[in-house]
Amino acid sequence: MPGMSTNGHSRSGMTLVELMVSTGVGSLVLASIVTVFVTSNRTFVSMGHYVAMDQASRSALDQMSRDIRRSKNILTFSTNKLVFNYSGTTNLTYMYDLENRQLLQWKTGGVTNVLLSSCDLLTFSMFSNIPQAGGTLTSTTDVNKGKAISVAWRCSRKVLGKRLNTEDMQEAQIVIRNKPVL
Repeated sequence: MPGMSTNGHSRSGMTLVELMVSTGVGSLVLASIVTVFVTSNRTFVSMGHYVAMDQASRSALDQMSRDIRRSKNILTFSTNKLVFNYSGTTNLTYMYDLENRQLLQWKTGGVTNVLLSSCDLLTFSMFSNIPQAGGTLTSTTDVNKGKAISVAWRCSRKVLGKRLNTEDMQEAQIVIRNKPVL
């Protein structure tokens, strides 16, 4: 009789084929679970980076807007550095440090503050004080004509060892309110 041993008791157990099939199915289930975990982990980390970078961008833009609007005049302009006369003999400087991927801010005799980090691109633009038809502003490099500053940046961070853009480009135009219109 099949399945019976010579002494009349039945044998229970798995054959080698059954063991290999169950091991294969178990491995597939485990691999699926690991894949879902890794994907979820990467998404969670990306969202955390996005939120942190978005908060840093908003904070930097708020700080720049307040300071530039309070400034008296723009003294020096380049696409990576701005110097304003803030009040009296105090100057306000914003500089993009490409090597360290940071936007720096300081006032004469003050401490240097890092407003943004992990910045892949940052550029300043300056516009004249006379709006064109439709309210558009004309680009200028002449600090005597400059009335509005545009700043644009893009930041990214590594997520599990791979660089991902976890924030879109940010851009804003800021008017130097205390500078008289020529």
